[in-house]
Amino acid sequence: MKIISRFLFVLLAQVIFPDERPNILVIMADDMSLRINALGDKTAITPNLDELVKNGTSYMNAFTTAGVCACSRSALLTGKNQISIGSMHMRTSSGGSVPYLAVPEAHIKAFPEILRKQGYFTFTNDKLDYQFSGIFPGSGPFTIWNSEKDKFGWRNRKNSEPFFGMINLIITHESGIFRGKMNSVDTQAIKLMQQTRQMLYEAPVKPENVIVPPFLPDTPEVRKDIARAYNNIYILDIEVKEIIDQLKKDNILDDTIIIFTSDHGDGLPRYKRELFDTGINVPFIILVPKKFSSWQKPGEKIYDLVSFLDIAPTVLDIAGVSIPSYMDGKSIFGNEKNEYIFAARDRLDSFKGKTRAVRNKDYKFIKNYSLGIVGAQKLSFRENLMSMKELRKMYENNELNEIQKIWLELIPELQLYDLNEDPYEVNNLAYDPNYKEKVLLLENVLEQWIEKNNFHGHLEEEDLIEVFWPENTQPQTTEPLYSLEDGFLHLKNNDVSKDASIGFSYDGKNWEVYSEPIEVKTNKKIYFKAVRYGWKESETKIVKF
Repeated sequence: MKIISRFLFVLLAQVIFPDERPNILVIMADDMSLRINALGDKTAITPNLDELVKNGTSYMNAFTTAGVCACSRSALLTGKNQISIGSMHMRTSSGGSVPYLAVPEAHIKAFPEILRKQGYFTFTNDKLDYQFSGIFPGSGPFTIWNSEKDKFGWRNRKNSEPFFGMINLIITHESGIFRGKMNSVDTQAIKLMQQTRQMLYEAPVKPENVIVPPFLPDTPEVRKDIARAYNNIYILDIEVKEIIDQLKKDNILDDTIIIFTSDHGDGLPRYKRELFDTGINVPFIILVPKKFSSWQKPGEKIYDLVSFLDIAPTVLDIAGVSIPSYMDGKSIFGNEKNEYIFAARDRLDSFKGKTRAVRNKDYKFIKNYSLGIVGAQKLSFRENLMSMKELRKMYENNELNEIQKIWLELIPELQLYDLNEDPYEVNNLAYDPNYKEKVLLLENVLEQWIEKNNFHGHLEEEDLIEVFWPENTQPQTTEPLYSLEDGFLHLKNNDVSKDASIGFSYDGKNWEVYSEPIEVKTNKKIYFKAVRYGWKESETKIVKF
């Protein structure tokens, strides 16, 4: 496909539809690899996702920046790799020595907030989890989303302004695979919630029909877990249909660009949390309505490398909004292509570690900076998987073959994989003399990337926390300064909270992002406050006119 330039794409939309900007909807699956029938996985039962593939464009080489959700989502929202904004430890609010939130540089904003400033209504549902927020609605900067609770949040618009939405579908989360006795009360509750939803649907994929990858043992328990992953995707596929049906019902499907993706790979052993393709290669399907898509060839599969960091600039590009220079990604509609993608893994729950990876179309190079640890760390949450228990038992009984043992043993410092010959990444070529030059090349590329982006990644987490929250105390954003000039209220930050986000409200409940002076009306109150990501909100100031 001939990829048109960003300028041409925006110009095309402006010329043909001068008074209209598209709605943009991202449907975000939890924990899902490329298990879509139309993308080549014939075990998957995904008729509705298949329709997206049939009518849209699929980017087959799309990769997250981490194999775990909060780190990945922080990169997605900001367009910055997590190591450059201090959001690389999973998770900041739990699992480490003390809870904290990441504090990106103040000028770095989540792209939905940028869209709000340009007149878009923004919404998400149920889950935040950006590392500079908590997990649940109401726990993050109030300036990012207009609405955080409703799946069909576009219906909360008061006017007909365009919307950007991110709908999170959690049925495919790792917890949906859990069975048996859990190792904590909280996990038991999560498992029961998922099982209650699953009971409403059939489970058409049977264990005997799945393909077991070579790094897992072919046992009944492993097959059952893989089948459950497929059946959760089957349910997710139905939920995708419900979303599309609601867009049709509300007569806005033809005005809405849909992107389907996932925050990282499957919630199975050696998938989620890992920097192998099983952990970071995700679906990326974009469906553009006919009136916007003179460039799109329905059903096309593109093999260019796409990073999760490219989503923010791509969405801004579609909306005709300038892309901030600080963003690491690039619009997929531009002429510049990725030669490499990069990923990182740091602390996972209570287990410290530091791993970096670089990938091109043919090879993956991984460098482990924390030696003396095994790949399959005993993460409490993951240990609830029956397949994980099976792996542990078989390893202890020396029942695994050489490939299946690799992940449970010490990680080598360097790893190199030929992705064409070894898609499961089980044959490490890093110490083969025939690949010495390839190792040196990719290691140099990786180190240059780290040097450029390692704003916080060189610090131990305890030192990072001290930078973000001195003496383990969350800083508070200061109140905005205000002035009244010619009937307009002007708001700005003081030097302490420079570049913090400012919001205002007429009722103290429904907040808008401040972007220009506010016209003052008599007998009206205006509420305003500010927030820097990772800090407490300022006190709310109320001015009556």
